[in-house]
Amino acid sequence: MAADIWEDFIKILLEFGYNLNVKENKEENLKFVWEIIINIKKNMKEELEQAIRMNLNLCYALEEEGQVKILNTGILKLNYLLDQNIYRLDNDPQKGLMDFHKILISTYGNIDNFIKNIKTVKENISFIRKRMDQELIDKYNYLRKITLPLRGYENLRISLITLLEKFKEIKDIVTDPEIYINFNTELDYFIREYQKIYRQEHDAFHQNLKDFYQKLYNLPEYKALENLSRIELINVAYNLKPIKKYIDTFFPEECTVSDLDDMLNNNVKCHCGFTIGESFTVPSLNKIKPMLRKGIAEYIEKIQNKRFRPLFDNYLSYNKDSILKYILDYKIDKVNGSIKYINEDLVREINNALSNTYPLKISLEEIIPNITGIYSINQLNLLAEDLERNIKKAVRKKIKGIEDIKYENIVINLVLQEGTQDFSVE
Repeated sequence: MAADIWEDFIKILLEFGYNLNVKENKEENLKFVWEIIINIKKNMKEELEQAIRMNLNLCYALEEEGQVKILNTGILKLNYLLDQNIYRLDNDPQKGLMDFHKILISTYGNIDNFIKNIKTVKENISFIRKRMDQELIDKYNYLRKITLPLRGYENLRISLITLLEKFKEIKDIVTDPEIYINFNTELDYFIREYQKIYRQEHDAFHQNLKDFYQKLYNLPEYKALENLSRIELINVAYNLKPIKKYIDTFFPEECTVSDLDDMLNNNVKCHCGFTIGESFTVPSLNKIKPMLRKGIAEYIEKIQNKRFRPLFDNYLSYNKDSILKYILDYKIDKVNGSIKYINEDLVREINNALSNTYPLKISLEEIIPNITGIYSINQLNLLAEDLERNIKKAVRKKIKGIEDIKYENIVINLVLQEGTQDFSVE
């Protein structure tokens, strides 16, 4: 073997970690080198094929499909060299080495190009071994999810655009450790700055929101309606539920995330949905007060309804000092004056008064068949008498065998048919 070719093999093996001190290309040395070449081929073949797949995945994940060929060119060349049918131990070592050298030169042009390519491929494989490709993909996806307002945040926007553009330099990032380190440092710095701004705006936004809700919940009207909503047997259309639905529809929810820093490590936004640049204009509570007062008025009207008045009068006959008496005679159009009486004590007394009742559900199906007939328009009292008689008959049938029920405590829930919602209490 010529001395210059032997020198080429010394350079080649040095790139793979083999430092040959032997300078003579004797037969035993040729055999040793040939065995090393075959061993390198066995060890690298599978890893090269994996690198090809991982590079393909990386390019597609970074939306740079056109760079697949550029990134894989060096690996494909080496894979071609190692894919030749010459790597057999039963081959003559010198012939095998000469064939290997011939194919290498025809593929790369010269030994220096081969060594340069080997260095690039080794960096690529090291990049994949350390799963830097996945780290790069994760940070790219993180940046792609960041949305900024159309106005303001110019510095942040320019940095974001610049970094996303640099992802196009895939080959340099993958094969040059220094470029990767510098780029990764830039990414980490930008992400920290973004998270810092996001946290500051998020906390300020939700502090304003918290202050608004605190003022809302402290309104006398809100507290009054909240207490009235706890009455067990009386319900109105404008209770606290539609008020809350209105608030939930037009106002953001308070954030319940306890560890925003940890969440921002994997997400560009908090679960509450806050977006950087979002602002909250505190609405006037005067827009909500009329809705609250309307609900309070409906409750007072229902409490004063003649269907419940006997129950409350009966309760007051045993509890003459009850605050319930103030609300029974209050004028509905003077809600502001009645709010001071609406508290937990009032609601407790209303529920106590109603708790002595015995609600009984009766469907029209049980009554109507028994009152069919002809009634003169001038004698509707007869229809009322028949209706009353059949209702009382149905009541006696339902309470038969039940002890300790006072007739005057029975409250009839009249429904269309069994299984439907009653409407007598509302």
